[in-house]
Amino acid sequence: MKINKIEKKDGTFVYRTNVYLGVDSLTGKQVRTTVTAKTRKMCEMKANQAINNFIKNGSTIAREKTDFETFEDLALDWFESYKLTVKENSIRVAKNYLKVYILPEFGSYRVDKITSILIQSIINKWAKNANTSKIVNGKRERGKCKDYKLLLNFIKRILDYGMQLGAVEDNPATKVFPPKLKIREVPKIKYFDNDELKKFMRYLDELEPNYNNKICTTLYRLLLASGLRIGEALALYWSDIDFNEGSVSVSKTIVQTITDRNKIQDGAKTVESNRVVSLDSETIIMLKEWRKFQKKNIVELSDSLIFYRKQGKCLIYANEIDRLRRHFECADVPNIGFHGFRHTHASLLMNNDVNPKEIQKRLGHADYAITMNTYSHLAKSKEKETAEKFGSILKAL
Repeated sequence: MKINKIEKKDGTFVYRTNVYLGVDSLTGKQVRTTVTAKTRKMCEMKANQAINNFIKNGSTIAREKTDFETFEDLALDWFESYKLTVKENSIRVAKNYLKVYILPEFGSYRVDKITSILIQSIINKWAKNANTSKIVNGKRERGKCKDYKLLLNFIKRILDYGMQLGAVEDNPATKVFPPKLKIREVPKIKYFDNDELKKFMRYLDELEPNYNNKICTTLYRLLLASGLRIGEALALYWSDIDFNEGSVSVSKTIVQTITDRNKIQDGAKTVESNRVVSLDSETIIMLKEWRKFQKKNIVELSDSLIFYRKQGKCLIYANEIDRLRRHFECADVPNIGFHGFRHTHASLLMNNDVNPKEIQKRLGHADYAITMNTYSHLAKSKEKETAEKFGSILKAL
C-alpha cells in the first residue's frame, strides 16, 4: 500500500492513499476510494477499515447497509418488494405461506442468528408433517402442506434480499436440502366417461329455463366445449366472443385476492394461456341464445360479462362450486369439480385421435409434456381397440 505524505497550505502534513476496494457486486465496476489521516499508521488502519466495510456491505457501495431486528421485519420488507413483481394470485399464495408457515417458525429470530442447521430442522419437520398428515379428498390438514420445497425457496429469496441490503453476509438456506416427499397415493384425474357425460347433459336439458339454471347450463356447456379453466370462463366479456369466426379469445382470468374475493386479472395463467379457442357451431348457437335471454331479462351494459348474477359483478367461485356440487348430486353423477369439465374435454379429444399438439394449444399448456402426461390415459374401449390393432399388425407380418 503506497501512502503519500502531503503538505497542506497551512504547512501541516497529512498522509493519503488510494485504496482499491474490489469489484462492485451490483454494477460490476471496480471501486476505489481515497483515505486521509494525520499519521501513516492511522492512514493504513482507515484504508483496511474501508476494505472491510465494503465487504460487509455486500461488496457494493450502491446502497447503505440496512439492519433488521428480526427475520419477520426482513420478510415483510421483502414481501412489499415482491408484490410489485407478481400477479394477485402469487401475492395471495406468498402471504398465506408467510402467515401459516414461515413467520411462526422464523419470525422472532434475529436475522444473523438463523443458521443452516436451524432451517434444515424446520424443513425436516414440515416434510415429516406432509408425509404423515391425513389426506382427505386429496388435501392434507391445514399447516401440513406438501409444498415445503416451495417454502424453502421463499426463505432463500428472503435471505437473498437480506444479502442485497447488507443485512446478512451469506445465505444459510442455500445449504439446506429438502427431504423427498413420499408418494402415498396416485392422483386420479376426475372426468366424465361417456355414459356419465350423457347422463349429465340430459339433466341439463331437463332443467327449468329460469335465469339461474340458464346461466349454469351455458357455463357448464361452454367449459365442456372449450376446455377453458373456470377462472378464464368467468372473466369473459361478450366482446371476447367472435360469432363470425366461431371462437373465444382468452386473455383474462379470475383470481382470489387479499382484499377482494374475486378480481379480473389481465393476462391468463401463463403466456401460452392467452389464446384463441375455436368453438363448434352448437356452442355458438347456445351463446347467442344466452345473450338474447340475458338482454331480455337484465338491463344490458355496453359490454357486459357473459356470466353474472349481479349487474357488472363477476361470479364468486366459492358460490359457484357449491352450486355445481348440488347439480352433480341432482344429476346423480360423480363430483368432478369445474376442472373436471376441462379434463373431460381433453379426454374426449385424446380418445378420438386429435393431434396432442392441437390439444396442447387448445388448453393453453406451456409444455407439450404436460398435455401428454396428464391426458395420455385411454378409455377402456380405446385400450381394447389398441390391442386389436396390435393383433392385426402381428397377423400382417
